[in-house]
Amino acid sequence: MVRTEEEKIIQAPLSVVLGGEEYEIKPLVIRDSRRWRKLVAEKLAELTKLAELDTKDGTAFVNAMTAMLGDEAIDLFFAYAQELNREEIEAVANDAEIALAFKQVYEIAFPLKASLTGAMGAMNGANAPAR
Repeated sequence: MVRTEEEKIIQAPLSVVLGGEEYEIKPLVIRDSRRWRKLVAEKLAELTKLAELDTKDGTAFVNAMTAMLGDEAIDLFFAYAQELNREEIEAVANDAEIALAFKQVYEIAFPLKASLTGAMGAMNGANAPAR
């Protein structure tokens, strides 16, 4: 679900569906969101280190990706949405729901990503050679 600009400005809660139930997650304040982004960066750094391991068959990278995309993403989601009952939700939600919920949380925690991407695209379009 795409959030409107108004929802972003008034800090409306994010709605996610887990186990067929709708839950609301309040966006974190800057200080707490900064801590969460740092945690995400630390987890990605761990993944990068594992990917650099010298293995002939690439299993270290595959194992690292599986961990990050599975349990680590779930841990990160609940680190953001601390008000949710993790035990209750994990008993009824499926992987697709948690993946979508994580994506939604990630998008509100990294709001500048979309802005910077849009600005870079606009600059590239403005600097494109005339035909």
